[in-house]
Amino acid sequence: MDSWLARVTKLAAIRNLDQLVEEYAVQLQDELGVESVYVLVPSSDGRTLVARYGFQELVWAVDDFEHPFSHILQSPSPMFLDEEKRMYWLGNAAFCSLTERVGRDHSVLLQPLPPDESHVSFIAVITGRSDTLAALTDRLDWLEFSKIFVFQWQVVAAIERQMNHQSVLTESIARIKQKERDREMSLALRTKLIGSSTVMQQVREQVVTAAQSDLTVCIQGETGTGKELAAQAVHAMSSRSAKPFVAINCAAIPENLLESELFGYERGAFSGAEQAKQGLLAEANGGTLFLDEIGDMPLQLQAKLLRILETRKFRPVGGKKEVSSDFRLVAATHVRLREQVENRAFRSDLYYRLNQYPLPLPPLKERKEDITELALHFVESYNAVRGTGVTGIRYSVLERLNAYDFPGNVRELRNIIDFACAQTAPGKEIKLVKLENSVCRQKSCNAENEVAENEEGFSEINNLRLALLNYEAAIIKSRLAQYGGNRAKTAVSLNMPKRTLAHKCQKLEIQ
Repeated sequence: MDSWLARVTKLAAIRNLDQLVEEYAVQLQDELGVESVYVLVPSSDGRTLVARYGFQELVWAVDDFEHPFSHILQSPSPMFLDEEKRMYWLGNAAFCSLTERVGRDHSVLLQPLPPDESHVSFIAVITGRSDTLAALTDRLDWLEFSKIFVFQWQVVAAIERQMNHQSVLTESIARIKQKERDREMSLALRTKLIGSSTVMQQVREQVVTAAQSDLTVCIQGETGTGKELAAQAVHAMSSRSAKPFVAINCAAIPENLLESELFGYERGAFSGAEQAKQGLLAEANGGTLFLDEIGDMPLQLQAKLLRILETRKFRPVGGKKEVSSDFRLVAATHVRLREQVENRAFRSDLYYRLNQYPLPLPPLKERKEDITELALHFVESYNAVRGTGVTGIRYSVLERLNAYDFPGNVRELRNIIDFACAQTAPGKEIKLVKLENSVCRQKSCNAENEVAENEEGFSEINNLRLALLNYEAAIIKSRLAQYGGNRAKTAVSLNMPKRTLAHKCQKLEIQ
């Protein structure tokens, strides 16, 4: 009795189902002196039986009567299988696998658990000498121990379900909090990566996701799309934000100087190196290294950069010892790196190493709905920096900006707004005539918009007929000057008869 009590105590201390089944089988095998004990457990949907201990891959369908376990489930009473009776079930391969170790003079006892109940939770498969198994039918101690096992299983299963529910709830809460943090971070980015268009919302979401990983980010976009702003945002949103953000333009530094700028150099490494200098790789330790226009990096330096990305170690120019640097790389380029790889102008291995997290930036012409928001932001920035008081932008200006293709993207838009602000008096709005001339070269800026260029004087007009005559006279004078006073060419260009032009010149007193 004391031995059973000790075994029950061991079962009661277990809080894992697999361990519980294993301990039950081991204790039963040791106490009863049998050859082996297996436990078959119904699946969660009740459609299959699985051998939880000893045979992880053996499964039986509960409605398949080609094995004896279905009969146990239907009629919950023990089944004793000697060698002759086992021959009847040899057609079931899984049953044969379970009983293949049973000797000739051994038998199999199938015991439904819990015993003496109509509902079967488990089936104990016990193999051993026939006389030993026959004696088990008269013993109650191991059946009582089995009842305790079933009860403990129910307790542990309930605990595991509760823990699983708690884990699912915790994960759900964590996901909700993470989504909220991502949303807040994405909103915070609106002051840097400006635009309410769908494509810019996606860019901000990608920046937040990239910042939370430690992957190398490769930003690709046309000149002026804001690649460095995106790189700064990735750094600011990352766990490295308290460490340096080190930027270098690979296209702006001569090839012979780029290596020493990146790696640093020792004193006397070359002519003019009077003292050692720390490179940008070392400065970026713990932070972010931003390599702008990496597509223009020389091939020889690309090979060295690839090794650094793999080992995080480098050797300063003229140095004898390697130096380590824990930096996160963000690269940017306006060229199509894939095409550069195909043209053998960029190493394919470095391309795949850089392209761990691709981050494309759209050109401004693909998000024109953001132009108004960007233009107004640049006006506010101009006022804040220079202390001016430009009040806004006229609708005609915004219409002209939206009709322009902006080959220089956001950078070009900012330059245009700054130029217009510089020509606008404090307390006034930007007018169409203040726009940079390059905007008016677009084909969309045709003659029908020329009237709007004089809009600053519209408020002073008090005689519409006279204003129209003056405007008509200005057009004719301008065209006559263009053709050197030739009235025939002027009439053709204005799509009117020469006699009508002569009459207008006389009426408007145009010489």
